[in-house]
Amino acid sequence: MLDQRTRSEFMSPKEIAELCGLSARAVYRAIARGELRASKICGRLRSRVLDVEDWIERNVVEPVPTSKQLPPNGWAAPESRGSLRRLLRSQERAGYEH
Repeated sequence: MLDQRTRSEFMSPKEIAELCGLSARAVYRAIARGELRASKICGRLRSRVLDVEDWIERNVVEPVPTSKQLPPNGWAAPESRGSLRRLLRSQERAGYEH
């Protein structure tokens, strides 16, 4: 992601915002909340590339596991209220013989 910069270089909040598709204000708020590490150098905030990468990595969203198992084909047709599929499934659970 940040391969054009060395990991020890510094970035301004505006550069970080452009890279991440955020507003500069959102980056300043992340710094103020302590989510993104920054240093004040000559009165200006700067973050190391390594700190930006760590910030992104700490905020990775993991997929939420679902309680339903998908069939072997990888997709499941939606069940509508009163559907035949639901009726058959409930009969299978009840041990009903066809």
